[in-house]
Amino acid sequence: MAESVMEYLQSLAPIFDREIEKTIPRDRKPWEVYGVLWDFLDRGGKRFRPAMVKLSYGAVGGKEAAEPETVVPVGAAIEMFHNFTLIHDDIEDDSEMRRGKPTLHRAYGLPLAINAGDGLFMMVWEALLKAKLPPEKLFEVQRVLTSAFRRVLEGQAIELNWYREGKFDITEEMYFRMVEGKTGALISASCEVGAVIAGGSAEQREALRNFGMAVGIAFQVQDDVLNLAGKEEKYGKEIGGDISEGKRSLITIHALGHAAPADRKALTEILAAKTKDREKVGKAIDICRRSGSIAYAAEKARKMVEDAKKGLLILPNNASSRRLLQLADFFIYREV
Repeated sequence: MAESVMEYLQSLAPIFDREIEKTIPRDRKPWEVYGVLWDFLDRGGKRFRPAMVKLSYGAVGGKEAAEPETVVPVGAAIEMFHNFTLIHDDIEDDSEMRRGKPTLHRAYGLPLAINAGDGLFMMVWEALLKAKLPPEKLFEVQRVLTSAFRRVLEGQAIELNWYREGKFDITEEMYFRMVEGKTGALISASCEVGAVIAGGSAEQREALRNFGMAVGIAFQVQDDVLNLAGKEEKYGKEIGGDISEGKRSLITIHALGHAAPADRKALTEILAAKTKDREKVGKAIDICRRSGSIAYAAEKARKMVEDAKKGLLILPNNASSRRLLQLADFFIYREV
């Protein structure tokens, strides 16, 4: 296991990308749907959700020879769903950048971006049907994914309603309930369906489901840290974009509860204004840093991952389970 996590993910990405092309051929017409989608899909992404399907499958003893017809189509479907949510999240948040380029609604206009996202969601199910699994196993994979997709929708709705109501009195418990749906559920499902495909036991499924949820939440918290403290050339999105969107992250929730009264008032006003003024965004980031909130969130993510890794001790000690542990560490020490 000498290669780095990024090298490993980069080696897997073409496998899942080729599978996506089977569902969405590059030359399919009209361009207004498929050309727009490939602009987005070609921007890359780490593809770690399908990688977690593959690793969870291997961790409970799945056979490598069966992966192309089982694991790969399911992983591709999950990656397509993830990209669908990104397209629509960018619209809902009015984000400017995604993976180093203008978001789809900025590049092509709101109607085409919404339509492309809708199309990608429909094609998720088309991709999933390519998996050559026994009917009862395919049904169970669909059941797990349908539940996860619903939780993603619910988590996003909870967060959007905070903005609609101008709500700032958010507790950490409320935040984690939201992020369990918005981010954790799909990563949790990626791990669980890997075990389902391999015929893992109920105990193994639970361990992988819980592991995926914990590292998924930690991934989101670390993403929020990078948004305020990362390097834009590596991160691929505008630094401070979460402030401009008025995002209620673990960082800003902690800062609002621990900053000095004047700083708390200033941070609330900046978040409520959803300003793109770089001076005001910088001031908000400084408040979060001075209140110890960025460091607090980074440590919270680290502790969650360490606890999550302990839950995998029931799995066989093999290359896949060891790689899962390595991937978990990557989630909290990454810069991208």
